[in-house]
Amino acid sequence: MGTVAGDPEQAERLLMQWAQDFVDGQQSPETTEATMIESAKGYIEDNYMQEITLTSIAEQFNYHPSYFSEMFKEGAGISFIQYLTETRMKHATRLLKETQLSVWDITELTGFSSPSYFSARFKKMHHMSPSEYRVLQSEKITSQNPKK
Repeated sequence: MGTVAGDPEQAERLLMQWAQDFVDGQQSPETTEATMIESAKGYIEDNYMQEITLTSIAEQFNYHPSYFSEMFKEGAGISFIQYLTETRMKHATRLLKETQLSVWDITELTGFSSPSYFSARFKKMHHMSPSEYRVLQSEKITSQNPKK
């Protein structure tokens, strides 16, 4: 039997991989789906400023888009597109409050397709335009910190 020096280590690695595959296979589908949804949420949080589509994120996790969509909605309680929009809106709202960036810049930085789409979504969610929101926020800050 001509054995190569690396064989015992290679055999051990193979056995460890099989053991890991077996353990992974023991996880319930619910655990796997919950992990995937948390990973997808993390991916959205890290990449919200880029173009993310249902198809692109489903492919990222090796799922068919319609299956991924159903799993995401079931696990997250809202649709993928709602989650993505809310994540983008959360960051846009923070930028409106904390910076003097233009609505155009904020649109670009938060991954919305256009300033008009961003403004329409913002109005629907906050019942005022991004500009009105910014003015309201600056008035709140001024009234909380009166100039001496």
